[in-house]
Amino acid sequence: MLKVRIIPLLLLKGASLVKSVGFTDHRVVGDAVSAIKVFSQRFADEMVILDLDAAERGTVNHNLLSRISEFCNMPVAFGGGVNTLEKANILFRSGADKIVVNSVFFTDLDVVRSVINKYGSQSIILSIDVRLGNGDYSVYYNNGNTKLLGKSLIETIELAEQVGVGEILINDIARDGMMNGFDLELLQKARSLVAVPLIIAGGCASKQDFKNAFNLGADAVSAGRVFHWVGESIIGIKIYLNEYFSKWSVR
Repeated sequence: MLKVRIIPLLLLKGASLVKSVGFTDHRVVGDAVSAIKVFSQRFADEMVILDLDAAERGTVNHNLLSRISEFCNMPVAFGGGVNTLEKANILFRSGADKIVVNSVFFTDLDVVRSVINKYGSQSIILSIDVRLGNGDYSVYYNNGNTKLLGKSLIETIELAEQVGVGEILINDIARDGMMNGFDLELLQKARSLVAVPLIIAGGCASKQDFKNAFNLGADAVSAGRVFHWVGESIIGIKIYLNEYFSKWSVR
């Protein structure tokens, strides 16, 4: 039976949990450890945690990850500043089940290959940040600040699968924090290209948005603001989805 997942997406600056709009305007919404404790009790399937300051800081936040791992009862994917195999090693030793990579995929692909060779494809998620412009989707990295030149979204996905990335997370920069629903055309385009599990993020605001995403073939939905500002509960979303998708198993 097909499994679909609901994955809270948490953004960190220091030890604070923040929310963003269009990858900017970061506002503190709580303490990271407290928030993760709450999600651990609310039937989330996995957790994606992105440390936004890691690249600038030059270190991975393994101390915080170790604290999280003590009480987190679900798989944790941790990203931010992973630009060497040794930093990946540190995160895995500190409790990460998967790591999320972005910039290093575009600047030093050998690091990604080395992580896959050591830990396996299932250990790595590629986060592809995109923005629609002139009728096409451009790929960005470096927290959405740098536009990828010379390679399209299609070519990026093809390369990711050739390298052996285990999952792909598509994040729509323009819809980040806007709560105006997913770009369903983007989801359909990505689904037609991606053979590995596909996670969609950016714009989720309601149970209907989860339904729409899964109906178009997403393997997982990653969201943040819908849980903090709308107050949707994960168990409530799963009950809602199970009413529509009897052929699916919503964990």
